[in-house]
Amino acid sequence: MKTIESGKCFILHLDQWPGLEYLSDEKLGCLIRHIVHWMLDETGDERKEELLVPTDLLPLFKVLQNQVRIDDKKYQQKCEMNRQKAMKRWAVKEQDAAACRGMQNNNNNNNNNNNNNNNNNNNNNNNNLEDFGRINSSSSSSTVSVAANIEEEEDEEDDFSILMKKKFLPWWNELVKDTASDIKPMKHMTRNRIELARKICKTYGKDNLFLACRKAMLSPFLNGRGKNARFIATFDWIVNEKHFLDVLEGNFYNK
Repeated sequence: MKTIESGKCFILHLDQWPGLEYLSDEKLGCLIRHIVHWMLDETGDERKEELLVPTDLLPLFKVLQNQVRIDDKKYQQKCEMNRQKAMKRWAVKEQDAAACRGMQNNNNNNNNNNNNNNNNNNNNNNNNLEDFGRINSSSSSSTVSVAANIEEEEDEEDDFSILMKKKFLPWWNELVKDTASDIKPMKHMTRNRIELARKICKTYGKDNLFLACRKAMLSPFLNGRGKNARFIATFDWIVNEKHFLDVLEGNFYNK
């Protein structure tokens, strides 16, 4: 029985290309067509499509078929991991909400006790101490939950965010120093900066992000050294889509 459940596409890995490179366009197209037909087949008959594959293409078909299964299994595992994380986050939110409701109920009980038992000060004092203990316990539980939630969010940082914080930020500050630039170093790689950089990398590529930063550091105009200009660029300004291409193409260099 076929095990492909979630995938509606397949990935052609570059390390597979050496085995496909010398196929003619006709053979390569035939191979891809059989893989697609195998994935779209809902009968569950694994052998159905294999019997239609030409003999000389069958080994490559089996290789791609196996890779599709591996990729699909990884995809399902990732979906399950994300589902578990989401369930943990919702559980934390419910726990915090329950703690808040408990605090409200305790406060209401205290007010009612004070209004109805004005002549029993000693008893009220004891009740208040007990209520305070419960409130304090609820607050501690809420604090632990919030901390757990923060740790959960940190665990969800993707590779690009980690790269920007651990690699790019020190590289930027070192570049400022090496070029004696007036552009300021950065103390924090904020989420907004990461998203701006991510958008630039998707459009122009990571290499061009590094190249544009180098060009900005060496631009007299962007360093506020022009005759009539006192403007000094920042990282946020450079990775803004309105300015990035001009920086990359060197339009801010003095002639």
